[in-house]
Amino acid sequence: MATGHDTSTSTSPFDFARAACRRGRARAAGIALAGLGALGTASLPAQASGAPQPWGQRLVQTQELPAEALAKFALFQDRKDTADADRSAGAPPQTQAWTGEEMALPRSGNPYTLVVRVSGVALADGDASARWMAGWSIHGASRGGAVPQVAARGVRAGQVVEMAGAAAPLSFKEDRTVPPVLEFAGVSNLRMDRVRLEVWSGMRSSNPVERLMPWMPLFTGAVFLGLMLWWRRR
Repeated sequence: MATGHDTSTSTSPFDFARAACRRGRARAAGIALAGLGALGTASLPAQASGAPQPWGQRLVQTQELPAEALAKFALFQDRKDTADADRSAGAPPQTQAWTGEEMALPRSGNPYTLVVRVSGVALADGDASARWMAGWSIHGASRGGAVPQVAARGVRAGQVVEMAGAAAPLSFKEDRTVPPVLEFAGVSNLRMDRVRLEVWSGMRSSNPVERLMPWMPLFTGAVFLGLMLWWRRR
C-alpha cells in the first residue's frame, strides 16, 4: 500500500511571533525618527512676527519713520507698479531709501541687528507682505542686506496687520557713529500706516532646541544606525 508524504508547509506560532516582532521593531524605528523630526521643527522660532520678541541682548533705540517718508513710499509704490511691467527681467530691483539719525555704535555692543516693524491695514483677503533692505550708511555707502519674511498670512480685508522682520546681525571692527538706512522695495496687499526701525545690540539668546539644531543631523544618523544594528542582531 503506497504511502504519500505531505509536502505542504505549515506555519508555527513561533513564525507569527517573529513576524510580529519584526513589524514592531519597524514601527518603533519609524516612531523614533518621526519624533526626532518633530523635535527639530516644533520649536523653531518665527523670523517675522508682529508679536514683540527680543532680537538681541538690548534694545538700543527705536526710530519712527515720519509721515513724509511713508508718503514717499506710497508714491514710489504707485510708480513701481507701472515700471515693473516695463522693466526687463533680471534688472536690479529699485528701492526708495530713508536715512535715520546718527547713532553711536561702540564695538563692545557687537553685533547690531536692525528690525523693521510695519503696521497697516490689509486691502483684500489673502497674504500681506513688505520688502525691505536695512543697513548702515558708512562713508556714503550702504552696508547691510535684505530683511526677510516681513509678511502676514491669511489676513482679511480691512484687518489691522502688524509684522516685523530682522536683517542679519552686523559687527563693526571699531567704534562707529553712523545712521541707519532703510530701503523700501515694495508692498503687497497692505496700506502702510506706521513703520518703526529698531536697533538691537548683542546676540539674541537661543533656546535649548535652537542650540541642539546644529547637532540634529548627526544625532538622527546615530539613532538610525543604532536602531538598524539592534534590528539586525534581533
